[in-house]
Amino acid sequence: MALRSHASLEMAAAKEAVVRRMVDALQRADPAAIGELLSDDVVYHFPGRSAVAGTYRGRAEVLGLYGAIGRLLGGPPSLESHDVVASEAHVVELATHAAERDGQPYQWHAVRIYHIDDDRITEVWLMIGDIYAFDAWLEGD
Repeated sequence: MALRSHASLEMAAAKEAVVRRMVDALQRADPAAIGELLSDDVVYHFPGRSAVAGTYRGRAEVLGLYGAIGRLLGGPPSLESHDVVASEAHVVELATHAAERDGQPYQWHAVRIYHIDDDRITEVWLMIGDIYAFDAWLEGD
C-alpha cells in the first residue's frame, strides 16, 4: 500500500479548508461569504423532483438556489456538519439539516461532493438520504 505524498496531503488539506469555510458560511447564512467561495462558473446539482431540483450554473444561479430554499422554508435550514473528508481530487461533507415548513418539522441527512480549483468551489453534487420523503415534505404532500 502506497502512502499519499506530502504534496497530495497538502492539496487535500487546502481543499478541505475551502469546504470548511463554506460550511461555516452556510451555518451563518452569509450569502456574501458563500459567494466568495464559489467560482464564476460553479455548477450545483440538486437532486429530486421538487421546485428547487435541477442543475444550477454560475454563481448567481447557485446563490439564487440558496435564496429559493430560504424562501420556501421561511429561512435557511439548520446545518450540523458531521465530517469533511478530502483528497487531492474531491472533498466530501456529511451533514444533517433540519427545518420547518408549514408547521411540519423535518430532518434530513445529506452528502455533498465538491470539486475545488484555485481555492474556489467549481462543482457540487448534493445527495439527500431519502430524496422521495424530502421532496414530499418540501412540496407539502
